[in-house]
Amino acid sequence: MIPKRLMDMKSKDLINHLLFAISAIVVLPFAAWALLAPYGSVFILCVSMLYYFAFLAALVMLPIMLVRLCWKQTRSRALLWLLVIAVYVPCFLLGNAWERRVWTARWEAFSHRSQPLIAAINDYERQHGAPPESLTVLVPDYLPAVPDTGMRACSEFQYFTGEDARQQYAGNPWALQVLPPVFGVGFDLMLYFPKQDYPENGYGGWLERVGDWAYVHE
Repeated sequence: MIPKRLMDMKSKDLINHLLFAISAIVVLPFAAWALLAPYGSVFILCVSMLYYFAFLAALVMLPIMLVRLCWKQTRSRALLWLLVIAVYVPCFLLGNAWERRVWTARWEAFSHRSQPLIAAINDYERQHGAPPESLTVLVPDYLPAVPDTGMRACSEFQYFTGEDARQQYAGNPWALQVLPPVFGVGFDLMLYFPKQDYPENGYGGWLERVGDWAYVHE
């Protein structure tokens, strides 16, 4: 149910609402960039979700405002809200499209940053005939330290090897996994298979290739 104070927007509030509507073009892609930055925080998700909730509210309010046009006493306020909705919806959709492009670009950059770790695991496997039991085994002969992802909001690599890896990850002798920051109860995954044999669907969603990795969209 839409709160009455939102339904009764006055003309003086129009500029503030329009500025918020237009800001979606900039805020959404910037939030995606900042979230996956070295200093990013999951708090940034709250900023993005504010715009998503506003988009859902706009969809709910649209038919209500169209009905309110039928009465003279509510027509002027309905027109103001319809103007805001008409500005916000395309701005949100454009910002959302740019947000997805930035999100993909940031994960592509991560894919490149992960190459030294992948090379170290491959070197260890060639020399010992089996992948390392853990990433700490690579230190100091193959890496000076176990690297992080370069993204504070999801900084750790999860490493799997042995029979568990072969059973869970399509017969791969080892696998890397990162848990991207997402809002709510859902989850996405970022997976690396040395065999590069990613399925189209699996692991709770559909897979999109990002460099040598695969992003699992729930």
